[in-house]
Amino acid sequence: MATTTACTGLDQASAAGIADEALVSEAADRVAAADALTWTTTYRLAGGATARVVRSQAPSRIAYSWPSGSLISTPDAVTRCDGADEKAVCTATSPGADDTIPASTGLITPGEILDMLEVAAIDPGVEVVPRETTIAGRYASCLKFDGSTGYEVCVTVEGTVAAFTGTVDGTPVEMLLTDYRADTEESDFTLPPNAHLNDRRPT
Repeated sequence: MATTTACTGLDQASAAGIADEALVSEAADRVAAADALTWTTTYRLAGGATARVVRSQAPSRIAYSWPSGSLISTPDAVTRCDGADEKAVCTATSPGADDTIPASTGLITPGEILDMLEVAAIDPGVEVVPRETTIAGRYASCLKFDGSTGYEVCVTVEGTVAAFTGTVDGTPVEMLLTDYRADTEESDFTLPPNAHLNDRRPT
């Protein structure tokens, strides 16, 4: 009987691990799929600041903005700006250049979250606590990962990030979706008015 109980416990643990892996893989697939859609998301960051992530297609472009700067990635350039409005100083580099965003901005990109989910999906020791909720009027599935690098991420049905709470590169990051639109504005992919541009692309 003791042997049967032990085997049953192992079977349950194995089943739980498979279920956790499936949940993580599903969330990762949603985030990856959203990369092929057009949308605008607005977030409230820790302390109440606002940030935006905008994705468009044909051509494929993505733009991030936060209180102290922005980053725009298009087929023509990766342009990073420090500051806002007429005080912005922007640097344009070749397409495909580094387009990461420091955690100090309070914002984490969908690509970074996808990387974290893909790592968790193949970790046999990961422990996941799922929950369902509604954020900014949109249904979202949340996964909370336990452990020393624990974090929680919520993903909408469309695959956009609805919430994230965790530590990235030693910096606490907290963002919550406040608005979602299935369209974009061209102004999100243009530099701030009167910004100073340093164009470092090869001529």
